[in-house]
Amino acid sequence: MRMKTTTLSLMLLVSTASIIGCNQDPGEAEVSPQYRSNDPNSPEDPTSGERGNMMITEIGWAGSVDNDGNWDPDDVFIEIQNRNPRPINMTNWRLIVEGDYVKTHRIPQLDEPLPTNGFLVIAAKKDGAFGEVADVIIEDLKLGKNYVHVELRDMDRRLNESAGSDSERVFTGGYDTYSTRSMERVQIIFGNRGSDSRNWHAYSEHAPVAGTVAQGWEQRTFASPGVANSQDYSGSSSAGGFE
Repeated sequence: MRMKTTTLSLMLLVSTASIIGCNQDPGEAEVSPQYRSNDPNSPEDPTSGERGNMMITEIGWAGSVDNDGNWDPDDVFIEIQNRNPRPINMTNWRLIVEGDYVKTHRIPQLDEPLPTNGFLVIAAKKDGAFGEVADVIIEDLKLGKNYVHVELRDMDRRLNESAGSDSERVFTGGYDTYSTRSMERVQIIFGNRGSDSRNWHAYSEHAPVAGTVAQGWEQRTFASPGVANSQDYSGSSSAGGFE
């Protein structure tokens, strides 16, 4: 009887270990995740994130339109928010763009870590509509006009966030020949996956938030880089699933 009990216990241990191993998500690394506990206040000491706490909250994929009506499709930006309970140094993190364009970018040296609830704005042009609020300029940043998918991977190459889709057309926002509107994340607690179209809405106000779009673009470029998103009128902000 004791031998049967011992054998059953060993089988349960092996089964449990197999389940745990299958649930691990080490990203591209060959070993299990090791969260960095380094000093996030040191620019030379990048930290890793925790999946679900770093969010891509806005994508300005449609470009900008200046007050004279000139459309610049390459004047794009991506906004990331830190929802970790601690500051995160995102130096050297990977931003992987897929869809119409496929390219991996590295976030350059940052002067300070991103505080809790703080925003990091990555723009393509310093002299464009979003250059004044951008924290990082990546000049070869391009976002598709048909398909846009963005992945954020930390210092250890682990996936922290995924937004948009490389198989489903851009979820919302766009250029209507008069103005552009960004694509903003809805504010829900459960099921807020960035790869789900229902979790995004177009910038909804009749003007950009003051100070977020440079003078000369504020009449026709509608977005909110670096600040909270505009009101979501779809009703998603008061809903949520438990999946």
